[in-house]
Amino acid sequence: MSLYGYIALQETKYKPLLDYEILTNVEDNAWLLDIYHAYTRYKQFPSVQPIFHGEFTDPRCEFVTYKVDNKVVAWTMIRKLDETVVDNMQFCWDYKNPKLKLGYKSIRTECAIYRDRGYTQMLIDTEMHYKKQLQGYNIYGPAQ
Repeated sequence: MSLYGYIALQETKYKPLLDYEILTNVEDNAWLLDIYHAYTRYKQFPSVQPIFHGEFTDPRCEFVTYKVDNKVVAWTMIRKLDETVVDNMQFCWDYKNPKLKLGYKSIRTECAIYRDRGYTQMLIDTEMHYKKQLQGYNIYGPAQ
């Protein structure tokens, strides 16, 4: 049974932990896909959901990119669902230096970014152990 979680952004006190840039309408996206493919190879996922070209140009999608030594090494795809809710759709990084803990730092940075922009909820997909440690973490209940 899958449980679906979200972060109540107003319950968080995070500050950005990483330098970031937000990109939209990324027509030339091969370099982002290279990072995604490096991530999926590193993680050895048995099944990988493809990312389609249209997602990079979807006006609802933003790509929060993170640099190390002036090179983008990680990104998160965020889809704006309405005026108050964003969906944290996909995070990936090249894992060239796992000690950087970019996953840990990026989700906290994204909470700060979208909270400060007025969003109240960030969907974070299915329940996972590390997500329970996040400020404002909640599980959706059954359908009403």
